[in-house]
Amino acid sequence: MGLDEGGMVMSGNRLALVADDPRLANAIGTYLKKSLGLTPYGCKFAAIREILGPDTDGVLVLVAGSPTDIKTVVRLVREISLQKWPPVILVVAADGAAHSKELSALSGSVAQVSQWPEDGSLLAGLAKERLGRGRNFAESIEESLEEIIGRRLLCWTPSLLPMVERIALAGSHDVTVLLTGETGTGKTYLARLIHECSPRKDHRFLVVPCGALAANLVESEFFGHTKGAFTGADRPKVGKFAAAGDGTLLLDEIDALGMEQQANLLRVIETGEYEPVGSNETQVCTARIIVASNWNLDEAVERGKFRRDLYYRLNVMSFHLPPLRERVQDIASLVRGMAARFNNKFHKELFYISPDAMAALEAFPWPGNIRQLENVVQQGVLVSSGSELQVQHLPQPVQEYASTNQVNGQSTGDSLLHNREIAERTIIQRALVNCGYSRARAANSLGISRVTLYKKMKKYGLMDVPLQPAQAQ
Repeated sequence: MGLDEGGMVMSGNRLALVADDPRLANAIGTYLKKSLGLTPYGCKFAAIREILGPDTDGVLVLVAGSPTDIKTVVRLVREISLQKWPPVILVVAADGAAHSKELSALSGSVAQVSQWPEDGSLLAGLAKERLGRGRNFAESIEESLEEIIGRRLLCWTPSLLPMVERIALAGSHDVTVLLTGETGTGKTYLARLIHECSPRKDHRFLVVPCGALAANLVESEFFGHTKGAFTGADRPKVGKFAAAGDGTLLLDEIDALGMEQQANLLRVIETGEYEPVGSNETQVCTARIIVASNWNLDEAVERGKFRRDLYYRLNVMSFHLPPLRERVQDIASLVRGMAARFNNKFHKELFYISPDAMAALEAFPWPGNIRQLENVVQQGVLVSSGSELQVQHLPQPVQEYASTNQVNGQSTGDSLLHNREIAERTIIQRALVNCGYSRARAANSLGISRVTLYKKMKKYGLMDVPLQPAQAQ
């Protein structure tokens, strides 16, 4: 077929051919293989979104073989542009559609719109030129666990990139993990990431919101109960510790548990053993335990509200997630990802975020953290009309805060400088992730000296990004 359907865009080659028409896919794929000596990775439009990410810096060839394809191409290009992902986009149109109004409107977002088969040589030449600027496209690349985690964090919250090495360590080893941070800072996301990067990834990931459980139901929820164990127990129930099987169990808001429940939990963590309520039969928990707290458990221990021995058992590896107001550099990537998701959910045609709207979102203190930001972006996308999310689409409190603190207007110059610094920091982070945290290779890929890279890393607080022994050069 002239296509390689067995790998990812960034694994093995950096050229992807996206087409729903198998005839066109075969013809164009065969031509590119002959011209470039490279078999493109081939997939349909429905599959490419699963592959694209903030570090996908290869070449995308999008094939529009029908009016329906044209609409799909336009939407995909706008989505990539909205999230500011770096792939070079080449559009190939058939049946004289290259000069259609819809495709012509993409001129600012794609490298080229060409006609097939008339412009085949032009397509191959530009693809070869752009591919030549990156790594050797014949090079086989196998990602390390740290690189996989780095890609995920780069898309979600790049300020946590210094945690990559420790997150990989937590994923690789079966130890109890403690996550702390205010409500809505992303503790559940991080717990799921640890699970998905662990040997247990093919098993269940269960969340127990301890703060939502009545004190007299905690043991039943954790360990299950037998029929007749208490009033209302008209049937046996399997608890979360059993239901998780060999997977991962996240106990959220662990600080909400009373001292008696803490004692029962301590026994499970130490021995793995527990009994369902109303039963004398001892069962063994085989799940991996991750716990999360909205509060500082050190202080809870000192106040006598949390067992010291349980705290020590839980705190084998710990991660603290700062509030969003201290992670301003994360807001742009979060907003773009959320906007793209809600854009699809609400069938909108919104593909841009105005500088003033982004400045207002970055300036807001976000007492509800990422969860509040998500609600604000969802509301903004829902009420928006047209192709751009603007300040007037944001909720009134965000608008009023921006106005009171002069986020726009006279301070536009400051906002532009701030946005430029955020963009530069993100580019450096992406280069470090793509180069396996080798500063020498990252500096080379950015076209700057190692000294300049060190200065910029120090400026943006990136000196704690982990280095692998073989890469620290």
